[in-house]
Amino acid sequence: MRVSAQQGHSRDMYLNQSRHWPASSIPASPIDQSVSTAQIGDLIEFANPWTGLSLWGVYVGEGYVIHFGIGDENTTQKVCRSFIQLLSPKSKADRILKKARICTQHISEVKVPAGTRIRVNNNHLLDPAPQEVIQQRCETFLHQEFCYDMMKFNSEHFATFVRYGKAVCNQIPFKKKNEAHVDTTQTLEMIMQQRTETET
Repeated sequence: MRVSAQQGHSRDMYLNQSRHWPASSIPASPIDQSVSTAQIGDLIEFANPWTGLSLWGVYVGEGYVIHFGIGDENTTQKVCRSFIQLLSPKSKADRILKKARICTQHISEVKVPAGTRIRVNNNHLLDPAPQEVIQQRCETFLHQEFCYDMMKFNSEHFATFVRYGKAVCNQIPFKKKNEAHVDTTQTLEMIMQQRTETET
């Protein structure tokens, strides 16, 4: 996994290195300068200018992020999923929209609408976990499949748990900022605990 290959590297100037950004894969969406100095464990926000919603990932080195793979859905699916769950949080949107798998992708390959702003955003006012803990979380959740839920378990919940150990989403209307979703946090903690017990 790429995150392990990058341990000890405090910075990765991949924006300026052709081996990380081949000419054929440079994304059309604007990339903030902060991404050029992203460190392993930083949160990468893909801010959609049309919906006001963001896709979130965790930087794992060499220009890659680990994220809730709703980027594999097309724009119509994502918009429908988001609006169904915002209008009716108890609706079963995932019965008509597929589940999502945790995956790693190069930032340039994450499917987002043109004009999406890509930046480092660690502004959740929480203390990050040590890098080795972030790496363990990434390795544990990679390729696992979950039901996406805008209100309870979305890409920001996942990314903030990996970085901070708390599943937080500041995109949900009328919800207190930087407040962890208890059930989602406990579920992810349980998965981590099961891995620890399996390895001992």
